[in-house]
Amino acid sequence: MSTLQVKKVPEDLKARLVRQARARGLSLSEFVLEALERALDEAEWRERLAQRAPVDLGLPAAKLLEEAREERWPPSS
Repeated sequence: MSTLQVKKVPEDLKARLVRQARARGLSLSEFVLEALERALDEAEWRERLAQRAPVDLGLPAAKLLEEAREERWPPSS
């Protein structure tokens, strides 16, 4: 394992990180490592998504969602 040091962390950011770590029962290091991993996973996912060709659904996505909701929860009469 290697060590990473982050300098010039604003006090308010550190306090927020500490609060979140404590709330999850983690050390600050554990919490920061998990947060970095999540951020990288999301960034890589967005990169892969950006490389994909657009998909034509035939209708606007909002309309398809509306239809799916109506099938699941029909309006009461």
